Amino acid sequence: MKHSIDIFILGIIFMVGCDNSAEKTKSPEETTVVIPADSISELRSTVRKEAVVSHQQKVPDEFNDWKFAVHLYETERRFHYTVRMQYKELRITDSINIPNLGKEPIVKIQKDSQPYSCTIGFLDKKGVFKPYYRASIQKEQFRFKKIAAYGVGVTLVNRP
Repeated sequence: MKHSIDIFILGIIFMVGCDNSAEKTKSPEETTVVIPADSISELRSTVRKEAVVSHQQKVPDEFNDWKFAVHLYETERRFHYTVRMQYKELRITDSINIPNLGKEPIVKIQKDSQPYSCTIGFLDKKGVFKPYYRASIQKEQFRFKKIAAYGVGVTLVNRP
């Protein structure tokens, strides 16, 4: 009899402890913003030779005219940019791909609160800056790091 009461009490504790009805989890529909992608060509008809956006800071030095600089350049592919960075006499080139939001991408560079650091990002369809990469100098070394990931979903529509 003692064992059956213990099993009954354990069963009640288990059922109460496993009830997740009070805890609501957000569905993907609640956390996803759906923006239909307009059709836009993947290739540019004209590529600008000068930097689309730049950030520069002077590096104090008694004898040299050094700087920390980050420049973004367009490529033939509309959502692909070349990134050219400089710190003192060190020059590095890399590339980034901006997500295709169905419109002409608008890239921006924001200065960070730390010295010799900036954030490369883009404006979404609502005009909100989305941070994407960070270029910085740490212990006299370049750091170029992806700080966020963005995905673009495609909705398939059945057409008669």
